[in-house]
Amino acid sequence: MKISKRVRNGYALALAFALALPCLVKVQTQAALAIDVDHDCSLTVSVPDSENGDLSIPVSLYKVADVDASGRYTAADGFADLEGRFDGIGSGTTADEWSEIAKEAEGCLEQLPLEYPVYTAKVERSAGSGSIAEGKFTGLKPGMYLVAPEPVYDGDYAVRYQFTPYLAALPNSEYAMSGAGSDEWKYDMESELKMESEPLLGKLNIVKNLKNYNATLGQVTFVFQVDGYDEDGNLVYSNVASTTHDQAGSETVTVGGIPAGLNVTVTEVYKGASYDIEEGTEEVFENVKIWSDIAVNGVDSDGTVIVAEELRRPGAVVTFNNEYDGGNRGGYGVTNHFKSDGADGWTWENPTEPAGQ
Repeated sequence: MKISKRVRNGYALALAFALALPCLVKVQTQAALAIDVDHDCSLTVSVPDSENGDLSIPVSLYKVADVDASGRYTAADGFADLEGRFDGIGSGTTADEWSEIAKEAEGCLEQLPLEYPVYTAKVERSAGSGSIAEGKFTGLKPGMYLVAPEPVYDGDYAVRYQFTPYLAALPNSEYAMSGAGSDEWKYDMESELKMESEPLLGKLNIVKNLKNYNATLGQVTFVFQVDGYDEDGNLVYSNVASTTHDQAGSETVTVGGIPAGLNVTVTEVYKGASYDIEEGTEEVFENVKIWSDIAVNGVDSDGTVIVAEELRRPGAVVTFNNEYDGGNRGGYGVTNHFKSDGADGWTWENPTEPAGQ
């Protein structure tokens, strides 16, 4: 999934909203009252409160169609591909149909000239405010608008939150939305963003420094246990990794696919039959923070965090130092990996087996 190169820094929402179709407007073009096409409109966009954390979601607004006094829509300049798509829309138009038109409108954005007017706002909430996060667009002329929120990340860049673009008609009325009720046009409207969360992954680099080596004993294998716990102390991640040496020096094994933001404990559980941890060095590393692969590459003049896709964090690093202890027992081994089939079975993945065998 492509990552936006410019995102605002936002903090995690504890409640991960399920992806849902946005509250799409349903326009009934036979409303009794005429639209005042010169009347200014406003649109307030919000996200329900979920956690006392900072939140800042950049939202762009594009006028995709003009509307006349009778409620008929005509595709705006820059959105000619939508010509005719609003013919016959009404209270019976389905959410799927609206979603399809919104996707088509989004597809027009890359072709817009640089000078095309874009309205921007931020859906914000300060930590501890206890209120919903919201932003407001004002000074809008009647028409159909594409609401296009940008993805945002939590404070640790461990979760990416994405939003469904949708269409909003300004003004709107009860009659326009349902075909019943008041036909009085409301020029100040509200809508709620629908969001899905995507947990991101990171990696851990385990470096093994072997100070000296007894060649007569042959290869030696070192095994490491990686365990991750949630805030309540529950084990949520567990894996093993190993390095095998046939000489003194350093070897690195990278463990990928670890949930970003997780603190892990890394333990050397097997250190070769005749090798031991070098005196004064660590045998267990606790609370090792796993970062996502996303690299924050700076902040521009208006505070926008710039994320460079071509740059990646190198991952967390722990280093174990071992030395020959004078013994005469070899210590070569193979680390077995088992992969779940998603049901009740497990498949053994032999790391020593040649590809295609």
